[in-house]
Amino acid sequence: MKDRNLEISWLKTFVTVAHTGSMTQATELLYRSQSAISMHIKNIEETLGRKVFNRDIRRLSLTPAGKELLHHAQKILGVYSEAMQSLIGSDVRGTLSLGLPDDFVKQYLPGLLRSFSEKYPFIEISLICEPSLSLIPKIESGELDVAVVTRDRPDRGHFLFSEPLVWTGSETCNLLDRSPLPVAMYEYGSEARKKVLQALDALESGYRVVYSSPYIAGQIAAVESGMAVAVLTRCSVPEHLTVLRSSRLPAMPALDVVVFASQQSANKSLASLLVQEVISVMGTTD
Repeated sequence: MKDRNLEISWLKTFVTVAHTGSMTQATELLYRSQSAISMHIKNIEETLGRKVFNRDIRRLSLTPAGKELLHHAQKILGVYSEAMQSLIGSDVRGTLSLGLPDDFVKQYLPGLLRSFSEKYPFIEISLICEPSLSLIPKIESGELDVAVVTRDRPDRGHFLFSEPLVWTGSETCNLLDRSPLPVAMYEYGSEARKKVLQALDALESGYRVVYSSPYIAGQIAAVESGMAVAVLTRCSVPEHLTVLRSSRLPAMPALDVVVFASQQSANKSLASLLVQEVISVMGTTD
């Protein structure tokens, strides 16, 4: 009887495709061609004698067998990763660059750096804190290895979480009665600014942009000065500012946050380790 074995590389591919729902996105995370990704899935299905994905037009979805396999594959890969890290992980050396908007630094970065450095103490991280609008071209050109950004298109990166946008103001300055409403805004061209402006179109009293900045510190300063209210990511609102809840203010959407690595990176194997750690620490679990 022919042995029925599922290789670790196949399982890694399967789990990545299951999480992204796309073989195209899996190629970006695993640095493999789409034909190689397809072959891994085909090998799994032939070994099991069962389909693991429903191949819909827009997005792959798991079959009942696929859901069962995902449960076991995640456990297997977790044990495998722990064993490899215990045996050789501490000897991995190199340098990686990580890009992250300053919105997410305080809430998410300490835990990520702590977890990654415990596993890979000899990998040096060069941190670049810039808006997503600046980070995406740097990833595409290979200037950055890995970035966490606001998703600008449906096929961009591996989804991590949705971050709510909230109205923020100073406790000492009530600006809600101003007409038009003075607003501090994200930089031109950003996904956050586009979403905020779309919501502001519903404001009956109108609005006026009095300050724009690509950095969260500038918007916070504008609010602290009493010159404007601002729409910030919830995780970036400091304790001394107030999250404004008023029926006069339009509801704000959430930003989808993703991680992706550069196809031009000179450190693809190390970048893959960082991407997986970002997913583990910052990703939403079902």
